[in-house]
Amino acid sequence: MKARGLLLAFCAVSAAIRAEEPDWFDAFRGRAFLQGDVSFVAREKTAPRDAPPVLRARWVVLRYAGFTEKERRFWPSRNILLVALPSGTRYVLESSFGFVDEGHLEEERPWQRVASARTAFEVWMSGADPPSTNAADAQPCDGMRERVRAPGGTLEFFVDDLGSRTVRASLAEIAAGTFDEDERRDLGALLKVSVDSNHTMGTEMPTYHLRDPLFAVNVALRDQVLPPDRRTVVLAPDPAAPVDLSSWRALAHLPLDLPPFPPLPAEGGFR
Repeated sequence: MKARGLLLAFCAVSAAIRAEEPDWFDAFRGRAFLQGDVSFVAREKTAPRDAPPVLRARWVVLRYAGFTEKERRFWPSRNILLVALPSGTRYVLESSFGFVDEGHLEEERPWQRVASARTAFEVWMSGADPPSTNAADAQPCDGMRERVRAPGGTLEFFVDDLGSRTVRASLAEIAAGTFDEDERRDLGALLKVSVDSNHTMGTEMPTYHLRDPLFAVNVALRDQVLPPDRRTVVLAPDPAAPVDLSSWRALAHLPLDLPPFPPLPAEGGFR
């Protein structure tokens, strides 16, 4: 474990030497399109249908024309869950995939983000799966790595170590220094949300999953994650008519113009 920690420190220093702190939204280039927009009401499983909702959520997927039409499955995307609590407090959860230069996979790219009106907890990803499963062939920084950037601190760890006690404790300290008591209580309630694996969006690759932006809270509050049988809040379609996204624009950094994502041509594949 000590040796692995030293490797993480080495990788972190290397990353610091390579680049300055990146900006989350700089990774999304090109004209933005709206892939989908779905609204939900969240209630306890045992609550009657007319019970007040625990929260309301709006699931929005944006695609950015960062490449040619032939390569649009690689276009940058933001998979966003806009959460509104009865108190009026709002949060933005997202699982994103920014512009990637295949020749520079060591450069960090957005992955998970949890934001309130006053702060944000970001997780960036770098690296790629090692080309060989032979440990003797692996390079010191091989593998997918995550780097947390938040006001409460930073942490770099390998994806496989997300469940380790050391990483959980470090994430808890960072979250405590990033979110105040009310924010941690609100976000902790989101850990109770049970998401149907069939909640997907997209008729072409890639397919987007509703569970992915919720996973951002699972990373931020890793020490509080609940087993599936204790996730008692379920999402149902919101019968209320959807309103425009303008009220979310500042908090979620949404573009002013969001035309629908263009469908594939009926015949002939990509143009």
